[in-house]
Amino acid sequence: MNRRNQILAILLAVQIVVTAIALVLPAQASNRTLKPLMTQVTAADVTALTIQERPDRRVHIAKQGDAWVLPDVEDFPVNATKVTELLDKLAGIQVGQPVATTATSHARLQVSEENFARRVDLTTKAGDRTLFLGSARGGSSHVRLGGSDDVFLTPKLATYDVPSDLGSWINTTYFTVTESAVGQVALANISGTLQFQRNVSDVWEFKGLAAGERFNPSRLETILSRVSSLYMVRPLGKTPKPAYGFDRPTATLTLTLKSDLSSLAPLVLQIGAKQESDSAYVVKASNSPWYVLVNSFIVEDIVNAKREDFVEPEPTITPPPTLTPPPTPTP
Repeated sequence: MNRRNQILAILLAVQIVVTAIALVLPAQASNRTLKPLMTQVTAADVTALTIQERPDRRVHIAKQGDAWVLPDVEDFPVNATKVTELLDKLAGIQVGQPVATTATSHARLQVSEENFARRVDLTTKAGDRTLFLGSARGGSSHVRLGGSDDVFLTPKLATYDVPSDLGSWINTTYFTVTESAVGQVALANISGTLQFQRNVSDVWEFKGLAAGERFNPSRLETILSRVSSLYMVRPLGKTPKPAYGFDRPTATLTLTLKSDLSSLAPLVLQIGAKQESDSAYVVKASNSPWYVLVNSFIVEDIVNAKREDFVEPEPTITPPPTLTPPPTPTP
């Protein structure tokens, strides 16, 4: 390498170092100027929170002892781990310089009182706090603390981290049963009562087959498969209400366990009125204190079941044709 090339290489190295310093120093300075969005508030200080996406889509969660519950649903339990994770994220938001400082920018960035992606109201030991989470930019979201016009970008929180539906905060499994443990099934609805039981070979039989009929178990197997792990849309509470329709249930499914488990009480699922607004039925299980909503498509096989859904004609056996022997040739 001649001297001229050496000088060019040295100059290039110096330029790279200067550029790196120019990039690193502002970032370090910016990190030194970061501050908590909510001062004097930690996750442990929060005793309640309300998350709203729109007026008809909100969830209110409160602390009860060491647990988190839904006060609006007679204290239905909430997944405490999910609540703690969200509160840690909210309390841990650090911000630098605001990206907007006037109220006129709030609607555009979706952090206004009327236009927001999420509104989170916190009840804390240091007083109430409100956060507005707005539109995203790159990997960050706009956020504003209620009472301030300043809007910041935070990479620590996105709208999907703050779900506004009950199903995201609870265990939605409502009822479970092991299919193979069920020995008898009674299904009652407007069409009557249908009864099924396993025989000594552990094969399902339909009680009351008429001559010329054969049992088709596919519909029963579908019903048992769906209720073996029954998921709710959301809980309604422990208190029965006339609107739930349990004065005259739409359908009742009674599952009696096999003889070796006969000391256990039968499991009963009662299906009440259909709630058209949710496209779901109210359901109550005998082993749960809660009334819940279950999607229509899961229980409509029980509600609409008819005798003819479980039987089919015996196959007709056509006898083989009688063969006529060929004529004996005349000598």
